[in-house]
Amino acid sequence: MRGHIQCALLLAVLFACLCSATHTSNWAVLVSTSRFWFNYRHLANTLSLYRTVKRLGIPDSQIILMLPDDMACNPRNSFPGSVFNDKSRELDLYDDRDASSMGSGIEVDYRGYEVTVENFIRLLTDRWPESYPRSKRLMTDDRSNILIYMTGHGGNEFLKFQDAEEISSHDLADAFEQMWEKKRYNELLFMIDTCQANTMYGQFYTPNIIATGSSALHQSSYSHHADQDVGVAVIDRWTYYNLEFLEEQIHSTSSNVTLGQLFDSYDPVKVHSDAGIRYDLFNGGEHEARNRKVVDFFGNVQGVEVDEVKSGAESLAEWKADLQALKNLMQKSRDLMEEMKNVTADVDFAEATVSPSQGEQDAFGTAKLLDRASTWSKQAIGTAALASLGLLWTLSSLFET
Repeated sequence: MRGHIQCALLLAVLFACLCSATHTSNWAVLVSTSRFWFNYRHLANTLSLYRTVKRLGIPDSQIILMLPDDMACNPRNSFPGSVFNDKSRELDLYDDRDASSMGSGIEVDYRGYEVTVENFIRLLTDRWPESYPRSKRLMTDDRSNILIYMTGHGGNEFLKFQDAEEISSHDLADAFEQMWEKKRYNELLFMIDTCQANTMYGQFYTPNIIATGSSALHQSSYSHHADQDVGVAVIDRWTYYNLEFLEEQIHSTSSNVTLGQLFDSYDPVKVHSDAGIRYDLFNGGEHEARNRKVVDFFGNVQGVEVDEVKSGAESLAEWKADLQALKNLMQKSRDLMEEMKNVTADVDFAEATVSPSQGEQDAFGTAKLLDRASTWSKQAIGTAALASLGLLWTLSSLFET
């Protein structure tokens, strides 16, 4: 009985190792869907998440940033070239030169009228022509974890894109299903900050998704505070408290803080709405989802795979086989050089003479001369080659011992 228990535990450990080995990269898709100056906070929301994932190591090559408007260059901006998420204005989100931000400036992948429902769906499902730039594609696979963050104006099961079109919860659900069928993600964390946000993930039906939103049905999502000099609200409440938790609790990619701790920090009194979380689609349910580390989605992952681990005896045997092959190659080279030396020794070093008529009959129109100097140069080259082979032979003997 004890042996059976030990075997079961060993299998469980091996299964856990295999599961963890499937996660080799993290990607982030950060989307603001609003234009116009009075929606400044939506751009600040998105840039705040952008700064956080960069701080935790996700490179720009694995971040897709979609910004429909450029508030930094808006003529109403009292601080040209800057975007802030706090009235203290200590942090410039648009061009943060703090060393901890892992690089200054931002890289926008979809700007202005490129931010459309069609492009967003194409991005998720990778339905692009072959010529489409890789830098604007989500190059994920079945070993990639993806963070998708969206913010803007919405309602019951829809989110507006630039006040011109809408994406519905059914559109998102079907896009995620296509991603799963095409093996484009391992696990997915969906976060949305908008009015009635929780209705946007009610139609999801695809495995391995954790979803969370800022407000329930018939509830609004509120801004946190305004900057009197900027003239508008600079960040939304739910995003503000998410960022507060991430900045205070997550300081490196080795952090063990879990998603459960993040979700438990949502306080309806502070957020002014009922934030929601959906666990049922995740493999293992609520328990496994809550135990996932925050950095499994917000931090960088460098996956290293070892195809085969060989024993010491096998490695030694391979070394010996390689050395023997090297010896055989050197012996062939020595035999070839010896033959060349014998042929050179038999050549008459007398100067050759060619008559003009013979020169004209030559295929290249010139006489072929063999003089003593060229012969000696060939011998010098041969001697140098033999010396090199001798050195290789000595090194191989040392390796063998």
